[in-house]
Amino acid sequence: MTAKELYDKIQEITKNESELDIYTSPDFQCDQTGGFPTSLCVSWEHEVAWLKLNENLIMDRDEMELDYYRQLCADFGIRTCCDNEQFNELLKELGEDAYNTAYLPDEDENIGMGGI
Repeated sequence: MTAKELYDKIQEITKNESELDIYTSPDFQCDQTGGFPTSLCVSWEHEVAWLKLNENLIMDRDEMELDYYRQLCADFGIRTCCDNEQFNELLKELGEDAYNTAYLPDEDENIGMGGI
């Protein structure tokens, strides 16, 4: 899949969703994108996830170089992602930094309840 094909598929998947409907993880570094700051995005409604470069962080790259990193995201493709568990498995596949930075707790975990 080319970077343009990935972008087109994401546009098709998300055309009826607002940006608020797409979860975007905090950015992390991974081998998949050559260390370029990246986020894992997911459309829970369509149960798919993909990588997206955080191009706002780095302004000193030219388009040719950015296209290389965009292609690395396209190589990862669009993956099935139905819940937090699958999301976290994708993060594990992307590496320790991805998992440690963007891990989502299981939906049944009581966050911040302090044993109450």
